[in-house]
Amino acid sequence: MDEVRIYIETSLRGPCLKDGWYAAVIECQTKKGPATVGLVGMERETTYYRTTLIAIVEAIKRLKRPCGVEICTYCQFVKGIYEQNLLESWHREEWKKASGEDVENKELWQQFFDEVKRMGGGEKIRFRYSKSNDYRDLMRRMIAKNQEDVRKAG
Repeated sequence: MDEVRIYIETSLRGPCLKDGWYAAVIECQTKKGPATVGLVGMERETTYYRTTLIAIVEAIKRLKRPCGVEICTYCQFVKGIYEQNLLESWHREEWKKASGEDVENKELWQQFFDEVKRMGGGEKIRFRYSKSNDYRDLMRRMIAKNQEDVRKAG
């Protein structure tokens, strides 16, 4: 497992604060061919950026050993933060912005930073902007099924 792709989908779009669902599909090549594993989760009163970041962190945590990771997402904000090396800056500044305020969602950014290091550092992780992919419908169905399960239980 030298290279893994992680595909991200969320139920939220744009600026809002409400219950949000996220899904991820982890795809890798094995000796027997391609393999995938999915995950889905929910957080109450959350945001689009936060659900995206949770999905990324939870997916990377599932990886057992360091490898190259390509994260496929349509969230330009999270992609941009990573590609601008802001994680390194925030880490050095103890998760404070230049204004002196705490970084929003700092606990998640810290987890992401730690997972990047565990995977072998920044050169091992890359992002690809992707509005559409082969797993998008599957992830939407995963979210919808879990939403329905919660409604029935609740």
